[in-house]
Amino acid sequence: MLRRSPRAVPLLVLSLLVALSALLSWRIVDSLGLPLAADEFNLAAWEVKNFPNKWLYELSRLGKGDLSREEADAPIQRYIALQSEVADLEGELLRRPPSESPAAGESDELVRRLAEKRGERDRLEGEVEAVLEERIGEEAADLGLQRAIPFFPGAHWLFPPVDFEFDDTPRILVTSPRDRIYLRSAELLRSDLTLEEALRLEEKTQGENISALVVASGGVATYPSIIPPMEDYAETLELAAHEWLHQYLFFQPLGAHYFESDTLRTINETVADIAGAELGGLVAQRYPLAPSGAQTPTATPESAPPPDDTLFVQTMRQLRLDVDRLLGEGRVVEAEALMEEKRQYLAEHGYFIRKINQAYFAFHGLYGTAPASSSPIGPKLEEIRQREPSLGEFIRVVSQVTSEADLDRLLASLSASATPP
Repeated sequence: MLRRSPRAVPLLVLSLLVALSALLSWRIVDSLGLPLAADEFNLAAWEVKNFPNKWLYELSRLGKGDLSREEADAPIQRYIALQSEVADLEGELLRRPPSESPAAGESDELVRRLAEKRGERDRLEGEVEAVLEERIGEEAADLGLQRAIPFFPGAHWLFPPVDFEFDDTPRILVTSPRDRIYLRSAELLRSDLTLEEALRLEEKTQGENISALVVASGGVATYPSIIPPMEDYAETLELAAHEWLHQYLFFQPLGAHYFESDTLRTINETVADIAGAELGGLVAQRYPLAPSGAQTPTATPESAPPPDDTLFVQTMRQLRLDVDRLLGEGRVVEAEALMEEKRQYLAEHGYFIRKINQAYFAFHGLYGTAPASSSPIGPKLEEIRQREPSLGEFIRVVSQVTSEADLDRLLASLSASATPP
């Protein structure tokens, strides 16, 4: 059931005041006509537009009572079916040859149907988001992740509240030095960036010792988080949990040090990967959803195949090790030739990646359990999770880590306590 707590009311009022202030600030900025790069993702405008949505929906539900399980599941099932139809129609529109486009002044039935399905899907968003947020928040609270409310002894809440918006996620322009793999920069770009525009940006950005790549983002931990429209219930829960964990960790030592080094970014991303997958799985197990319509996720050109695919995993892991070795020896051109050779090899076996370069590994290698990573952090965190008695305890202990040395001490402590005297 979709439950509401009286303690949410003060937070609701505060959040609305913040949203109104943000709106006023943005109107002032907008009226000044400040320039914005054509390819840049307008984060300020997105926040002003989307931040109040959760609380406005909560206001609309005041006095209407709780939703039954069936009432909560029905819009989710319908949303999934509609998004599947939208994805099919978008694909059909992209594949349509120009000769089949209607003449000027004529109606386009395909475009009309696409707009109709998108409109129906979007009208369900607020209700679907609220149900999923409630379910993730309930599970997180049961894991003991609630915090004490300042000045109210004995009162606890989940902070920050789970909040996300279904939307097309931004693309990211990633750069790395050519002579070593390191995330030099990551710039949010428009979600509707075309391939031609992405290639232009990469060409403009890369230089003698700069590798550049435009990648798709699976989700972004703004507040609310940006999550792509849902085609798979379990995957959406995992992704929403992943992004919420970033927000939770932001108020802990680990998240507060996120941008200090690639090592800390890797620890953060790997913790969110491990814990997000498990938290999302717990929610799906607690609230299973009966299948309704097709639920085939739409892959993006930069998407990696499933991590249990042996050929892809082994090829990418060995490639990362070989590239690290070649770059360490100063053999940059040979490393780049090897990456292109393996990209073509993977394409021959059905794994299409537009470009593999240093920037590719710098971005995807942040996830310590991913095939693109050569970091020992992933295995260390997986071992810590195995040794911790619960997911909640795992999140609490790793949230205090601020270096790889801290991680090593934590692992050593857990190993020692598990060793029989």
